[in-house]
Order: sequence, then structure tokens, then C-alpha cells
Amino acid sequence: MPSPRPDRTRHPAEADWLASLQADLGERAERSAHTRVRSEPSLVTLVSGAVEKAVAEGALRAGTRLPSVRQMAARLGVSTFTVAEAYSGLVARQVLASRQGAGYFVQSSRLAARRSPRELALSTQVSDDWLSLNMFAQGRDLLAAGCGWLPLSWYAENDFHAALRQATRIAGEHLASYGHPLGYAGLRQLLARELGERLGPVHANQLILTHGVTHGFELVMMGLLRPGDSVLVEEPGYWNLHAQLRCHGLNPIGVARNEQGLDLDAMERLALAHRPRAMFITTVGHNPLSTTLRLQQLHRILALAERHDLWVIEDDIFRDLDGPHAPSLAGLDGLQRVLTLGGFSKTIAPAIRVGYVACPPALVQPLARVKMACGLTTSEINERAAARVLADPGHRRYLERIRHRLATSRERVVEALLDVGMAPLAVPDSGLYVCAGWPDVDEPDRASMARQVAQEALAEGIALAPGDYFMLDQRPTGWFRFNVAHANDPQLMRFLQRVSKRFPRP
Repeated sequence: MPSPRPDRTRHPAEADWLASLQADLGERAERSAHTRVRSEPSLVTLVSGAVEKAVAEGALRAGTRLPSVRQMAARLGVSTFTVAEAYSGLVARQVLASRQGAGYFVQSSRLAARRSPRELALSTQVSDDWLSLNMFAQGRDLLAAGCGWLPLSWYAENDFHAALRQATRIAGEHLASYGHPLGYAGLRQLLARELGERLGPVHANQLILTHGVTHGFELVMMGLLRPGDSVLVEEPGYWNLHAQLRCHGLNPIGVARNEQGLDLDAMERLALAHRPRAMFITTVGHNPLSTTLRLQQLHRILALAERHDLWVIEDDIFRDLDGPHAPSLAGLDGLQRVLTLGGFSKTIAPAIRVGYVACPPALVQPLARVKMACGLTTSEINERAAARVLADPGHRRYLERIRHRLATSRERVVEALLDVGMAPLAVPDSGLYVCAGWPDVDEPDRASMARQVAQEALAEGIALAPGDYFMLDQRPTGWFRFNVAHANDPQLMRFLQRVSKRFPRP
């Protein structure tokens, strides 16, 4: 008879560190019952710090499986959200490894050393191309505090892997063809029904499936615009859109956006002066400010577009992180002058590369022609997988959980940034981001401060996104974009606390 396999789920010292953590949490609860201490570390920080310390001291050995999220939450008397956040941060720092269906295990230090964040960071420089090249290439190996995606463990909850496996079981004739020029009909029909709930009647043939929103921008730029055309964009705004426009020989004109929304008076003046052909706007969850435009502004934007005969390109990638009832330019316009672009990289998985353009019927053929000329059809396998996820009744519940987790993380990150002396540029309404900087930095120091701090962070395995990336001319700024799902991390806050000591507080 084979000898029984050793139980590696526990270690003799596990009871000691767990007992110590339980005692710390009990003391914290007792203090909180009497007073609210602003500098009190969060529950997530306490849990993740205790696990990290136990690993460093050998109380938890490589290969040890930790209790599940629910089991750990029950033992500590905290919410499952707290434990999930702590585990997610430990996975990002390579203290733990997550195995689908098996749980969380202590990472081997030798395995982690093969992809050392410090080694990778020291081999790179924060440059004009950092966000578009290195962040994507190395973001999974760094504490990606400035990235544009959710933690891996959050995506795992939607079971995209199962949907992808099912999607590959399609009949042979589908694999032996390129698919429909507009994309998989089943997904277009499903999207048409969902969009119809907030835009009014939408036909499936008004939808062109793409390799994500960025691909959708390509179709719009090549199908509606010509080199030399001016277009209005938000500033700060999406860095890759700025780069795309210039690659196509277009002239982006920045319109200031802040906590109050767009400067519509300036937009009117710029429209008169430059006679643009289109405007690109993120209504919900703006990147990088994570603010949402108010209904009154949307009406004024559409009136301005009508006066100046502009196409309105609505980047709607963040809508699912806000909720279906947020205001919509396409909903007010009924897809007459507005094209709305969406995708699923923020909610299903970044690697899925499935998006869509919803447009007026007259534009379908010109945009589809560009799509076929530049890359033929899109991946029907990925589109079928996306359709399976979206059709699952549990997907809406998953989105609600993501929104709740983001709201909780957002509150904690904003508070932690205030604690290190940073001030938000705007109070975010929803979405992934918060932008913040040190308000008392002297103007002469701003010129190099953000890039310098980002370079120092990179040397410690932390990837920051300086605010100048989001400005059209990349002029120096004193602020950064933080991803709230990744920035709720003690390593980052310790680093920012050290930096803040250079800037005396009033």
C-alpha cells in the first residue's frame, strides 16, 4: 500500500503566527471600540503583514497551502473581502502563488528569484515609452500600482477559463473559416439586447466586433478621419489614444478636464478656432481621473457637436465598473452622431481582446471595410467565450462584487494617500483610478519630481504612472495615477511615506 502523502497544508508553527495575528486583531478591535486612530493600519495590511512575516521567519514554508479565503476569514473574524485583498497583494508580491481550484500556497523563494522584480526594474528606465511598453511587458512582475487592469485573483471569479474551453469545442467548419466581417453573430445579438436597455433600439448589425477598444479607435480613425484633421480630446486623458491619433497624422487638441468635468467654454472656442472633425470623450470612469460627466454637461456636449458638425466617439470601456445606469452620450443621442466603443478587458480578462463599436447604420460598411482591409475578421473563439460569460446569470453578480471591491479599495487608497501627504486631483466617482500628488511641491521641483520618484519606485519593484504621460505634450506634473485595486499595498505606502518626507507639510 502506498504511504500516505504528507499533509503540507499546515506547519507546526502555523498556530503560533495565527494566534499572534488573532491577538493583534482583537487588540485593534478593542481600540477601535473606544477611539478611531487615523494611523491605524488597515485589516488588509495586518493580515498580509502577518503572513509575510511568517514566511520570512520560516513559520510558513515554501509549498504550504494557506487556509482558503473563507476559512481564514472565519478563523480571524474578518470579512472574506479583507482576506481576499490580503492574499491578492501577497500574490502580486510573489509571497504566495495562486493555483486555480487548489488555493493559495507559499511561493518558493528560488522560483520567485528567477523573476525578481528588483532585477527587472534595475534593467529599465522610466522613459516616454515606459507606460506603453515596459508596463505591459513586466507589469505582472512588479507591484503595478499605476497599471490599467484588475488583480489576477479578481478576474478568476468569472470563470473565463471554462467559457474559453467550451468555446473551443465549436464545429470544424467554424475553425476552417474566418467568420463574419462584423464578428460572431451570437455576441452581437447579446450586446444589442444589453445596449438596447440604455440606448434604445439597437440592431445587431450596428455592432462591429473588434480586438478591444484600441482596435475600435483604429477603425474610427481610418474610416471617418483623414490625416491632418483636428480632433478634440480630454486633458489629462488616455495616453494611448493620444499616441494613436498622432500615428494616423491627426492633430489632437486638448480640452481641460477636472473634478467638475470638461471645460465646455474652452471646447467651444477650440471648435471655432480649429474646426475639428470629431471629439473623443470618456463619459464614465474617465482615465485617469475616474470621474463621470453629469447629465447637464452631456446635453451641452451634444449641442456643441451639432453646431460644429462633429462626430462624438464615446470610450465606454469603464461602464461596467460604474453600473448600467450611469449617463451615456450614445443613450441621449440614439446612435446618430455618437459612436460608442466598449470591451471586456477590464472585467472578463485583459487577454480576451474582444470589444465592439456601436455606430449609426450608415457607418457600418465603411468601418467594416477598414476592419477587413487591416486585419480581416476577429477571433470567433474569443467572441464565443465572451458571449458565454456575458450570458451567464452570475456575471452581473460578479460585476456587482467587483464594483463593491473597487469602492472599498478606493476609499482605503484615498485615505492612505492623504496620510502620506498626497492630495487627490479629483474625488473619483467610480472606476479603477485615483490621481494624487504632493500639493506643496515648489514649481521648479515639479519638472523632474514625478519621473524621478517613478524611477526610484521602479528600483524597488514598484511601477508608478507619472501624470505627464496623460498630458498631450507630456509636460512635467507633480502627480501620479494610482490603480486602486493594486495601490492598497503596504510596500507602496512605505515608499510614498519616505518620499513625502522631502516635502514639508504646512
